[in-house]
Amino acid sequence: MRATQWMAMAVGVWLAASGGATAGVQSLGGSLPNPAGGSYTTVLAADSLGGIYACDGNSLYKYSGSAFTPLYKGIVAAGGGAAFDPSALAVSADGSAAYVASGNTGKVVRIDLSGATPLASGLSNVGLPSGSNYGLAVDPIYGQLFITDSYTQSLYLVDPTGAGSVTLLDDFDGTGVLGSGIGFSPDGRLVVPVGKALPTVTDDTFPVDLYRFSLAWLDDLSAGIVTTGAGDLYASDLLVSGSGAVGVDGTGNAYLAASDAIYSVAANGSLSVLVGDTTPHVWWMFDYGFMGLAYDAKEDRLVTGYAASSGDPFGLTAVDPAPEPATLGLVALGLTGLLARRRTR
Repeated sequence: MRATQWMAMAVGVWLAASGGATAGVQSLGGSLPNPAGGSYTTVLAADSLGGIYACDGNSLYKYSGSAFTPLYKGIVAAGGGAAFDPSALAVSADGSAAYVASGNTGKVVRIDLSGATPLASGLSNVGLPSGSNYGLAVDPIYGQLFITDSYTQSLYLVDPTGAGSVTLLDDFDGTGVLGSGIGFSPDGRLVVPVGKALPTVTDDTFPVDLYRFSLAWLDDLSAGIVTTGAGDLYASDLLVSGSGAVGVDGTGNAYLAASDAIYSVAANGSLSVLVGDTTPHVWWMFDYGFMGLAYDAKEDRLVTGYAASSGDPFGLTAVDPAPEPATLGLVALGLTGLLARRRTR
């Protein structure tokens, strides 16, 4: 297993009860596809039309009715034939293209969904290291592709055709350590978490800074004006236990996924836990908890996979975003039934 798999497999997280309402949680029916051979996780994405997608490492699926149905099979072959361990999935706002990144190979595959038959091609020269996790995001305004890697958390613009060359947009002064997921709000603001230190076995939380890039910056980039270091540092030293998947809602609240919790970072930079529990979760036992995260703009909700206990399937679950900026602190889950955690080890 890659050492950087931490962002989906946090060492452990303790959540202390505090004031504030707990967001609503609802099972949508159906389960996430199991990770394909050579994969550790299944990743999620959403378009702006309400489409929800999943990738298990070799196939791309779309949620329909109460089940994920295959759209394309053969990602491993398109990526060069090596086992594809998906660390990120991104879909264009109109659902015409999907991108999946493989942590163990350093490859990115583009799947064209605009025609009657999906077509896949590997972006063979993305130029980032293998053995890393990646964050991927497609901007909802112009359809540009962005990527980060977990070794440096540097942010790049990716040419989505041909070799997939990259343009450096920000290196965050070299402070990135094991960061990954990134996300756009529906109006085009990009949020990039940057981890600043490694977690320890005794306390898996680590400090994370959040940078936000404006729509004006995105407009300039689409016009060929590349401005490096343009991110606004709006939240500093937030103690979280993972940021492997990121969703951003229409008000600018960002959501960071860990195995035991989904964190909420308000537009003003304040931190809370949207959903989670009070039991530590060690990364080498990651077979339950939360897996994957995406913001569904059409329904104004987060979607994630959740398994209450070891051996349970990861059911597709909707989580209401925070109705208002939460107070700084860690909020206990406080739910019964759907998210009643049953420890088996």
